[in-house]
This record gives sequence, structure tokens and C-alpha cells, in this order.
Amino acid sequence: MTENETHKADVTVTETTDVKFVGPATAAVIDDASFGVEAIQNRTVSYEMLREAGVNPGVAGRLRREHSLSWSFESGNDLTDRSTQVRGLQDEERAWIAASSGDWERETPETATTDGSGEAEAEEAAWRDRSSPDPVTDVPEIDDRLADELAEAGITSVRSLAIANPERVADSLSFERNRVTK
Repeated sequence: MTENETHKADVTVTETTDVKFVGPATAAVIDDASFGVEAIQNRTVSYEMLREAGVNPGVAGRLRREHSLSWSFESGNDLTDRSTQVRGLQDEERAWIAASSGDWERETPETATTDGSGEAEAEEAAWRDRSSPDPVTDVPEIDDRLADELAEAGITSVRSLAIANPERVADSLSFERNRVTK
């Protein structure tokens, strides 16, 4: 939680109009709604709920941005509604957002693994094996003791050893320069 969010959570609201962007007209609407001003502070109300309660669209938008409220707690038309609210979108962008709000998430993605099994765990394990750096002990001249000394200088992989400045490594580890360049 950021310092700003912590500060907002610590503020005690005694009146509905104490909430930023809530004037007398909006306060009357919120007081008549099924939720209270605490719901805005606790983020248990959405933009859609504010609108359904009768809050002005501009005020509901300001409250949503100020308090990081969700557009809606229901899935479905959320992207379509949001695309109409976002400023600066061209017609083609709005159409793309509307087309993206369908049930594309429910489609089964094609699975591809390196071992051909189709299992996500096998794919992740193969990726981890490929992406882990080669330890400096893979270099024949480097034993575990020397690898520990190099680690003190931040050299923990063959790649970091290859790009290290030999003079700086020698200085930081108090090695002789010819020992490092060897």
C-alpha cells in the first residue's frame, strides 16, 4: 500500500460531503443508495453502482479515479462501457475494444511444450532450464572456492565473468591482475 493510499484510508469521514468530489446533490444520492460513503473509501462500490444509484456520470468518473474504484464488479460489458468513457479514442479503437469484450478468454489456448506433452508444468520447467545462467563453475579452471570469491565481486555466471572488467575484479577481490586475466 502506498503512502497516499494509507493516508486516504486513515481519514475519518463524518459527513458524506467530506469525500472529495461529493457535493450536496451527490451526497443526497449516496445517502439514499444501498451503500454508504464508507463503500467508496473501502472500494466496495463500483462506477457502475454509482451510476445505477443516480450519481452524475462526471462525478462518478471522478470518484472512480480518485478512489481507484472498479468500473464494474460484473464481467461482460465492462470494456464496452469503458471504451465510451476513455477520452481520445478513435472510432476504430472503440470498435476494437467492443470486439475484444466477447468470450475470447474462454477459448482453449493451444498448448506447446518442449517435450510435446502439452503439460504447463513441463513447459515451465523447460523454460527455467533454458533461462537459468550457467554457473562460473562450468569453466574448468574455476573450483567452488574460487567461485565463492568471484561471487563476492558479483560474478555468479559465465556470462558475468565474460563481460567483467579484469582490473576492477582484481582490485575488488585483492587479486593480482595476471591471476584474473588468466
